[in-house]
Amino acid sequence: MEMSQELLQKKILIVDDAASMRTLTKAILREAGFTHVFDAPGGGEALQMMRKIKINIVVCDWNMPGMSGLDLYKAVKDDVKMQTPPWIMLTSSSEGDKVKEAIMAGITSYIVKPFKPDNLIKQVIAKLS
Repeated sequence: MEMSQELLQKKILIVDDAASMRTLTKAILREAGFTHVFDAPGGGEALQMMRKIKINIVVCDWNMPGMSGLDLYKAVKDDVKMQTPPWIMLTSSSEGDKVKEAIMAGITSYIVKPFKPDNLIKQVIAKLS
């Protein structure tokens, strides 16, 4: 899949409380050619990072201790100093109610774990293009 240098320079933030999931997701995106892939183990750390770095897209786990992925999204959306980047929610659950809740909050992409690397890359490119 041919991607422009500009696209590959976009800043991606992965938020997941599972270190193995962050490592895997980062590896998939870096192998695809993305050079600015950041990660955070939870919502609080992600918020701090997003206040310092202009993130172009967030790939976020739904179920995390402390602050869920949806709570993080809402916190970013409610912060007038931050622009809300495109958001891809990762979850091990495909419950219809949760999907509806995410869509109503403004999240338009949803990937159920385990996911295929190609699916993640396609969604990231679609959101960034």
